[in-house]
Amino acid sequence: MKIISIGKYIAVASILIFGLSACTKDFLGKPQGNDVNVDSIFSTSQKSQAAIAMAYAESLSVGITLSGWDGNRDYGLCSSTLSHISGELNDLKYNWEDGWMIQRSGMKADDGSGKQISDDSFVFNFKCLRQNYLVMENIDKVKDMSKSEKDQVKAEMKTLTAYRYEEMFKRYGGVPIVTKSLSATDSIKIPRASLQQTLDFIVKLCDEAAQVLPNSYPDNWKGRVTKGVALAIKAEALMFAARPLFNSATPYLDLGANNKLICFGNVDQNRWQKAADACKAVLDWANSTKFYHVINTGSPLDDYGTAVSTPNNPEVLLAYKYQGNLGNYDQRTEGGGANGMSFYQISQYVKADGTEQTWATTESPYSEYAAKMQQMEPRYKASAAAAGMDAWNNPNDVNWNSQTMSGRSTWEGRGGTEACGRRVKFWYHAGTRNWFEFPIYRLAEFYLDCAEAYNELGQPSVALPYLNVIRDRAGLPEITETNQVNLRKMIQREWAVEFYEEGHRFFDVKHWKLPDIGNGIIGGDKKSFVFTYVNGSYGLVASDYKTYVTKVVYTGYWSPNQYLSPIPIKEINKGYLVQNPRY
Repeated sequence: MKIISIGKYIAVASILIFGLSACTKDFLGKPQGNDVNVDSIFSTSQKSQAAIAMAYAESLSVGITLSGWDGNRDYGLCSSTLSHISGELNDLKYNWEDGWMIQRSGMKADDGSGKQISDDSFVFNFKCLRQNYLVMENIDKVKDMSKSEKDQVKAEMKTLTAYRYEEMFKRYGGVPIVTKSLSATDSIKIPRASLQQTLDFIVKLCDEAAQVLPNSYPDNWKGRVTKGVALAIKAEALMFAARPLFNSATPYLDLGANNKLICFGNVDQNRWQKAADACKAVLDWANSTKFYHVINTGSPLDDYGTAVSTPNNPEVLLAYKYQGNLGNYDQRTEGGGANGMSFYQISQYVKADGTEQTWATTESPYSEYAAKMQQMEPRYKASAAAAGMDAWNNPNDVNWNSQTMSGRSTWEGRGGTEACGRRVKFWYHAGTRNWFEFPIYRLAEFYLDCAEAYNELGQPSVALPYLNVIRDRAGLPEITETNQVNLRKMIQREWAVEFYEEGHRFFDVKHWKLPDIGNGIIGGDKKSFVFTYVNGSYGLVASDYKTYVTKVVYTGYWSPNQYLSPIPIKEINKGYLVQNPRY
C-alpha cells in the first residue's frame, strides 16, 4: 500500500503554503538554536517567511487523515490513517501496518524501541512548538517589517501553538506546558499540567491571538490563520472539555492522585454553556465577515463536494495547503484494503429521501445492490464510489470510472471483499489532479457543535436550527425531534456522515463514550460487503458482479485504556511524566 509521507515533504510544503520563492533547505539543515543562524534567518522579512512557513507546515501536518506513511513513527502512524482506527474504514491488508496492529491489539506505549504505536507522535508535538516559539521570540529582529506585521506573526504563532495543544488535549488529557523555546541550559523535564491548566492555556492563547489576527488575507497569503481560526480552536477545545470523557466526576480509569490529568473531577453543565458560546462566536464571526458560509445552492452532491474538495472555498476556515503529488489513483481509490468504507460507516448514511437503507444479510443479486446504491444520499455519493459503478462526484471522467478504480483494488483475491465504497472524497471534479487541500476546520463543524451543546443544555428548540442547516445542505428532511436522548443520537450520526475521513470520528466516539464503541465502532465485529464475480476474481464493471452480502470480515480491539493515547515509554522512563492508565 502506498500512502503519502508528510515528513519528507515538509520543506516543500513550507514553500507551497504561501507561494514563496525562497528555499528552506538551508534553514532546516542548520542548528535552530544557533544565535548566528537565528540572526540571519530573522534579518529580513523575506528570509523570515521561511521560518514562518516551516511553523505552519509542521504544526498543521500532524494527524492529517490521508498522510499515513511514517515508517519511523516520527510524526504519527506508520502506514495508516485515523480513519483506519476509528471504524470508518475497513481493515488494512498487511500485519505490519499500524492500523492493522491497533485494530487487533490497540495502541501501545512501546513498539519495541521505546516509541509509541499510536495516532500521534507525542515528541513531535514539542518539535512543532519549538519552531513556533523560535519565530515568536525572534520576529522583532526583522528590520523591514512593521510592528503591526510583527504582532500579527506573533498572533499566528500563538494560534498554531494553541492548535497543537488542542490536538494533544483531546489525545492525552493534560500535557506539559512549554512557554518558550528551550535551550540547552533549561530543564526539559516539565511535568504534565492538569486538564484544567491545559485547557486554560489553550483558551488564553486563542483569546490573545483573536485580538490581533485579521479576518482574511489576500489570495497570495491564503492558508494563514485568521481570527476565525483562533476562535475555532478555542471552541473545539471547549467542546472536548464539555463532553463526557473529561466532564465527569470520575475518570474512565483510575489514575489515583493524578486523576486531574484525565478528568475534571466533576460534572459541570456550565462547560456546555461555554462551548455553546464559543461555537456561536465562530458562526457570528463568519456571518459578520461575509467571507465564509455553508455552501448551499440546492445541489447537495455538488455543494458538499465543493465544501470538502475545492481549494479556498467559502466553507473552509483552515486547510493544510500542501499541493505536492499525493500519488496515483491507487492511493486515492483503493478498495477494501486501503481506503474501503466500513459497513458501520455506510450504515450512518440514509437514502436521499431521508429513510433508512437496508442491506442484504444473505447472498443477493448485484442488481439489488446497484439499485440500493443509487438511492443513497448525496453525501455518500460525494464520498465513495460503489462496486462496479463510476464515481458520482467525477461524472463522465475516465480517470474515475469503475474499470479504472476496480483494476487497482488492493483486495484482489481476498474472498471478493471490496468494502462498502471506495474513497473518492476530497477529489470532487478532480480529473487528473493528484493533490488536495485537507480541510482542518470547516464551518459545518460549528453548526453541529452548537446543535450538540444546546441539546446538552436542554434547549432542543435552539439546537435544531443549527442541525438543520447541515441537513438542508445535504438535501435531507429537517429534523424535528425534541427528546434530548433521541436528538443526541441524531446529532452524533450527523457528525459521522458530514465529517467522514476528516479526522473527527476517532476522537468524537471516545469523548462521547458511546456505548457501542467496543461493539462494532472501534472494537468488535467489523462487517463489509462481500461479492461474487462472473469471472471468479474481481469486478471491473457492473457486468462482472454476481452477488453481494454483508459479512463479518474481522474483529476489532477495544479496551477502556484506549480512550486516551499513550505517551512513549522512552519519555515515561525519564521519570518526569505520568503515563495514561494501563499502558
